[in-house]
Amino acid sequence: MKHILILLMLSFTLLAGCSTQEKLTRAYEGKKWEQVQLSEGRPTRVENRANGEKVMVYVRDKNLGKAQINTGNFQYDEFASPPATKTETTRFYVSKDGVVKRVEFERDYERY
Repeated sequence: MKHILILLMLSFTLLAGCSTQEKLTRAYEGKKWEQVQLSEGRPTRVENRANGEKVMVYVRDKNLGKAQINTGNFQYDEFASPPATKTETTRFYVSKDGVVKRVEFERDYERY
């Protein structure tokens, strides 16, 4: 049962990550960096690359508490997911002229 739950969570994470990646790419790729900053705010950090490009990195953490897990058999057994921290990292690769060339998104969970 535990293995199935882990497999389902990983599958969902991959699917959700892919759809978020697509949305970010459509929204920002090819746009000026200023448009990203207006909607996303200041980046967590800026990484300068040797070719003059920059990588603007946004890191967002969210603490997730325990959640009841339904077994799907019309009964509510006392299963609870462990508390975790969700970390979402978005990287905007910006050219020398300030245009977003590529967007990467990843989501990670750290369980206690």
